[in-house]
Amino acid sequence: MRPRTLLTLLSSLTALWVGVSTGWPGPRLRLWERNLDTQLLQLRGHRPPPREVLLVTIDDASLQQGAWFAQATTGTRSIPAWARGIDTLPWPRSTYGQLSEKLLQAGAAGVAINVMFEGVSGRGPSDDDAFKAVLARHPGRIVLASEWLEPEDTRGAGALTLVKPQHLLEQVDARVPLGLTNLLPPQPGEPLLHPDAYRHTLASGGIATPPTLSSVLLQITGHQSQQPDAERQLNIYGPEGSFQRIPAWEILDPQRWANHPLRASVRHALVLVGPVVSQGDAGLSTPYGELSGLELLATAVANSLNGDGLASWPSAAWPRALLAGAFVLITAWLALRRLSLLGRLLVIGLSLTSLLTATALLLAQAQLLLPVLPPGVGLIVLGLIYGGHGYLLEQGERRRLRRTFERYVAPNIVAEILADTETAEGILRGRSRPVTVLFSDLKGFTELTRHRSARGESELHVRQLNTYLGAMVEVINRHGGTVDKFIGDAVMAVFGSPVGRGEALEAQAALQCAHEMLAELKMLNLNWKDQGFEELASGIGLASGEVIVGQIGSPQRLEFTVIGDTVNRASRIESLTRLLPASLLLDASTADLVGEPKSLVSLGYHNLKGLESIEIFTPPESHEHD
Repeated sequence: MRPRTLLTLLSSLTALWVGVSTGWPGPRLRLWERNLDTQLLQLRGHRPPPREVLLVTIDDASLQQGAWFAQATTGTRSIPAWARGIDTLPWPRSTYGQLSEKLLQAGAAGVAINVMFEGVSGRGPSDDDAFKAVLARHPGRIVLASEWLEPEDTRGAGALTLVKPQHLLEQVDARVPLGLTNLLPPQPGEPLLHPDAYRHTLASGGIATPPTLSSVLLQITGHQSQQPDAERQLNIYGPEGSFQRIPAWEILDPQRWANHPLRASVRHALVLVGPVVSQGDAGLSTPYGELSGLELLATAVANSLNGDGLASWPSAAWPRALLAGAFVLITAWLALRRLSLLGRLLVIGLSLTSLLTATALLLAQAQLLLPVLPPGVGLIVLGLIYGGHGYLLEQGERRRLRRTFERYVAPNIVAEILADTETAEGILRGRSRPVTVLFSDLKGFTELTRHRSARGESELHVRQLNTYLGAMVEVINRHGGTVDKFIGDAVMAVFGSPVGRGEALEAQAALQCAHEMLAELKMLNLNWKDQGFEELASGIGLASGEVIVGQIGSPQRLEFTVIGDTVNRASRIESLTRLLPASLLLDASTADLVGEPKSLVSLGYHNLKGLESIEIFTPPESHEHD
């Protein structure tokens, strides 16, 4: 399968997975996505709730005030009427009546009490009668709580039971609105829904149920919800205490309430009365910690009032799946149009940034939650696929280059070349470099070949030649040269290609290599003499200058080599070793580079076939030896 086809297939499968996971996520994925939504909401930060919603809290301060009066009043001094019975829960029902009346007298638009008044008051009929009198004086302005009790049987046996303040409704039934306080406790991975979602669930199952307390409070105060409550999640404003609140005792105490700084804020307010978390009201987990039922009901009222409840967008599974899958698929299509890995990763990075930016803007401006986790993971998977593909391509290219250079270059130089792939490609394509070229050829080897062939000693002849060439290659490699080619019994080596250490150092290395090659041949000759083989003699020519380096040949047969006048000059200089009394010759350029032209012996100017006349040098030891 072609690499691009494979990439297209993998990208399509990734987009398909994103679509399915977004539309129909599994339990674990739902949990992770809910955790991500929580993080986004926390990053968004707190929001100011509407000032129209006010909480009157039954809190520690109110209970402590009641306890203080109970302990401080002795003898003829009695507990004030407003403080009687508020040192412990449940409070007298008449106290709730006092609270409600004071709030309504202060101008509250309506009061909702988040407390269940089931059965007869434990403090006697007078307690119920006092509360009923307040309800009768303010018909339709005080909302009482009702609640559906779930069956205790974990197997689902039994039926829901509606608990409501029946005893309080006996005489003022038609004038006391009831509101349902149930919330759907979120399951792992599920959002915290508006209370109206619970009522909607029951109604869809054919169960007649009262409206929610939050919706009734809006109704009796002349407000309408600005959103489809049953389809919204609670959009929490902040931690417990985000709403403006007044401790209940501060309203009950006449002296405190007469000059209370928040009394003016009660006017036209939608007031909710009830216990908070510190008084045993079981809290529910939210992005800002556990919130009391009172705070959550206030959030529901505020969300309905502002129309700012959270909604997942798109809400249905199929549109969510198509949106997420199409987003990843379009990103993949744009990325595959880029040839470079960097270009593809840039497209993915821009898409991921766009996804996060759009999510943040929609959450802040429209209270909408986009599906983020599956598309985000899908984009990361695309990046890994393209990155892995790019890595494999690069590794394949490096292996190709290594195999190519290892055929021509000493192994210790290959790693240096491959450190930069672009440079390595440039070397193969061709470039000009200053080098020193070494030519070595055996003297009289053609005649020796003819004699041995006649004697049937061809195998011996090849073995001796290979031993010689192997020894010469080792010497060349030790000095950092590159064996360019073998031409029969001749060896061509280059110093400074494909990488160089500097022209002078390469020339010095070539000269030292030539000396060692001659010394190595002497050692070989001693062994061959003992074995009864003919001894060999070689000539070496060195020339320095610019050459063209690259792969040269046909597509079927390529060689990494050097070409140019310097190569021809080195070959011609080597051929002079048969005419001049020296085994090692070098041109003036090489003599200058080795830094010791005065210590070299000049053999004068000589004409080279096809080239100009040049001055030839030889080391003294080579000249004296010959």
